[in-house]
Amino acid sequence: MWADRLRRMLKNNSKNLGVVLPILLMPCLAFSATTFDKDKMDRYLESLAAHNKATLSVVLAEKGEVIYSKQTLLPNESVKFTDDEKLYKAGSITKTFTAVLVFQQIEQDKLTLTTPLSDFYPQIQNASKITIGQMLSHRSGIFNYTNDPAFNDYFTQYQDKKKMLEKIAAFSPTFEPDSSYEYSNSNYALLGYILEDVTGESYTQLVQDRIINKLGLTQTVYCAERNDCGRKQQSFYFDNNEWHLVTQWSMSVANSAGAVLSTPYDLARFMRALFKGELVSNHSLALMKGITNTTSKGLFKLPFYNKYSYGHRGLIEGFQSDMSYFESDDFVFAINTDALNYNFNDITIAILNIYNNRPFELPDFDRKPITLDANQLKKYQGNFLAPNTNLDIKVFVQGKSLMMQAMGQEPLAVESFSLHEFEYKPAGILCKFAKTVGGGVNYAKFTLYQGNWVLNYQKQ
Repeated sequence: MWADRLRRMLKNNSKNLGVVLPILLMPCLAFSATTFDKDKMDRYLESLAAHNKATLSVVLAEKGEVIYSKQTLLPNESVKFTDDEKLYKAGSITKTFTAVLVFQQIEQDKLTLTTPLSDFYPQIQNASKITIGQMLSHRSGIFNYTNDPAFNDYFTQYQDKKKMLEKIAAFSPTFEPDSSYEYSNSNYALLGYILEDVTGESYTQLVQDRIINKLGLTQTVYCAERNDCGRKQQSFYFDNNEWHLVTQWSMSVANSAGAVLSTPYDLARFMRALFKGELVSNHSLALMKGITNTTSKGLFKLPFYNKYSYGHRGLIEGFQSDMSYFESDDFVFAINTDALNYNFNDITIAILNIYNNRPFELPDFDRKPITLDANQLKKYQGNFLAPNTNLDIKVFVQGKSLMMQAMGQEPLAVESFSLHEFEYKPAGILCKFAKTVGGGVNYAKFTLYQGNWVLNYQKQ
């Protein structure tokens, strides 16, 4: 079945980094009252867990005080983890930690943004033309090692520094340095190695001394040096109406690009400390923020209606994370998920909508499918293609059912839940047809969601 292909992508997740109970309080962040509808927030997060959509931990903090926190668990997690046990793999949020460490070295005159990569690893192609600044901004042209098909052969196995350097050095550049932008884990893996070379300390010790201990982050760990590191932190994908364990990485492969384990409490503390001058100077912070997201260094600017935040997201195995700081409001939002059968971005937007008292209708996960007549179903028919994929989908009517079939695969009978939404629940697949300006159905476009994956299809 074509759904199997998406399931395998989610199960391995090799290219990218319910019982409901409250989280315990972190001592460095105190609680205060606020005016948003906390009951509505509770009901939304509880509904996600109860309907096998997502389990997560979330923290909202204003001016250094936690105003809301929640943890949801899978139905079979009958015993709640204590805070020092329930850590989440934060994935690429690690890159912000790495960028902070780099700017600390720049402030000590140990590095500059124009220091060439060839000073450390001349074996990397174009190393003499690649700078520290370009690597921080993903403008180096160094190929992303997690995009290599061979990555699937080793991502579960311990890799030392020598092996990782050999792999990265073997790739051809994707573009000339500073001529374009492309997100690459290789940049931040190399920056971690450079930090070790410059300081004579391990990355583990650097992040422990200069960030974790400095801020008192009692629920944050960086561990990539041991083969068993991170094995207690497990994530899940949903298939055939059940949760299954996602294949685990060796954290040595993620290293300084993605091997931080943390909680939303500590991520919230880290983000506010960064913007309050506790880790780097205001000048360094301005460089991290950058002018655009293609020149920023360790942070990304994300809009939310008339506001915007700075932060970073993470994806590794089945974990997804977000830490976002709204500078104008001194407000920080942090979330970690370990089981996801829903669109992550939709969850973050929903949480922010509820917090900001914006109109938001709680989704009805108990809704029943509707019956559409054959004439209506025929309007959806066609051949659809998503850019940069070879997963073409044919939509057609068979009997009284709408069928979706990827090229060379078995067809799936999807259920109608509205004129816009169709689901194949056994694999957690949701297809949303676009809306016209007047709110009708745009039969030429649909978006396919499954777990972490979002694919936009256009009729050919």
